[in-house]
Amino acid sequence: MAASDLRTGEVGGSTSEITTGTTDAVNRQPTIYDYAQTNQFTIFFPLFPTMEWFITRANVPGCTLGQADQYTPFVDIAVVGDKMQYENFNCTFLVDEKLNNYMEMYNWVMNIGFPFSGKTQFNKLPRPDNTSRGGTTKYNPRDGVYYEINDRDLYTDIVLTILSSKNNAVANVYIYEAFPVSLGGIEYSQAETDTDYATCDVSFAYTWYDIKPVTSGA
Repeated sequence: MAASDLRTGEVGGSTSEITTGTTDAVNRQPTIYDYAQTNQFTIFFPLFPTMEWFITRANVPGCTLGQADQYTPFVDIAVVGDKMQYENFNCTFLVDEKLNNYMEMYNWVMNIGFPFSGKTQFNKLPRPDNTSRGGTTKYNPRDGVYYEINDRDLYTDIVLTILSSKNNAVANVYIYEAFPVSLGGIEYSQAETDTDYATCDVSFAYTWYDIKPVTSGA
């Protein structure tokens, strides 16, 4: 029974063979023999220019694709899904001794979350990249202030560039419409005998990401 006949006949897959077609063994051999190194990357944060120079760890997020089940009197058949779910983009950065990069991130989180005043905190910080993502203002005469009509300026695109062993760019990971959802704390301790530099973890949610090769890399 051919593989295409797997769903016909009473014996099902018990006597079926999977056909692989005609293959060329030479063309199936790899052309790149170097392994990806986890410390070979750079990152671009349009909204956080101070923090991006202190990044020590970042990830290419994983993703999952849901599936549907086609129920039958026999075994249920898995059917491809159509909705992708992405893991958060996580990174770790060294905190400078004046906490400038930490405050840069924390202030933007408050710019989104406005813990005590929507009028004076929500979406009030200027974008460090001096760009506008379509946010406009409307004057409220009762309060005498301008309000943001939408929140597009709170989002940013992140670019994670993967480098080769020769420090050439080989791929770019474009993370679209990102915003921070978690900012870790800073641990201090006088019990340490050696110098231990403070680090902080931050996590971003986003809409989706794309990976594109850099053809000029080597």
